[in-house]
Amino acid sequence: MEFIIVFILLVIILISGYFLFDIRIKKMKEAGHNIKLDDTTSKFPENREICEEVLKMLNNKNVKIKEESMQNNKKKTSTSLYVALTDTIFIGNIKDTYTRIQTICHECLHSIQPRRMLLFNFIYSNVYIIYFIISVILSLMGVIKDIKLQIIIISIMSFMYYVIRSYLETDAMIKAKYLAKEYMNDYIKVNPVCSKKNVEEVVQEYDKVNKLGIPAYNYVLFVKCFIKIGIIVLVGMFK
Repeated sequence: MEFIIVFILLVIILISGYFLFDIRIKKMKEAGHNIKLDDTTSKFPENREICEEVLKMLNNKNVKIKEESMQNNKKKTSTSLYVALTDTIFIGNIKDTYTRIQTICHECLHSIQPRRMLLFNFIYSNVYIIYFIISVILSLMGVIKDIKLQIIIISIMSFMYYVIRSYLETDAMIKAKYLAKEYMNDYIKVNPVCSKKNVEEVVQEYDKVNKLGIPAYNYVLFVKCFIKIGIIVLVGMFK
């Protein structure tokens, strides 16, 4: 009976979180689509060059850069990320969207975050997933008898995972807008491809994207953690 109560509480918390984080799916789908701003940012350099210049601004010139458009043998993806283990920024297929400059700045900012925390996040994330999978399998096989203990362990691990991941991503998302603005303003001083007003229009849209994206990212992270806890609870319900 206690497992059913815990599961119901998890569902209630997830539904409440959807409204507390103010998730707006329709507006999120519309975000990132602006023909006028796409045209403005298309006048700026290619993604790799932007990434190199932004890294120079951050005084971090040793980061490796790999671009999705150059990987012809693989299916293209719009996902960009920074991998701390190899100190590499992977730039996805984002050439045709005005958000590309902010996205690149976001990944560059990850590269200057505390390396110890980045490496810990990488290692801990994998340990967290592996432990969860093993815990579920062994619980289903009956090797692990104390399901309540596993719920407590996964809850604590999930909390730790959420705090670290949320901090790293939110920090980069907030700062990326300002770094993108600084880059664009510096660039048009030498190469007047657009006006300062155009840059402000892009930055204002970045602000709108962040107001939708930051809560949404944190909610999705929140859901992923609660799903793991929920699965362990379900195992306890049917054991």
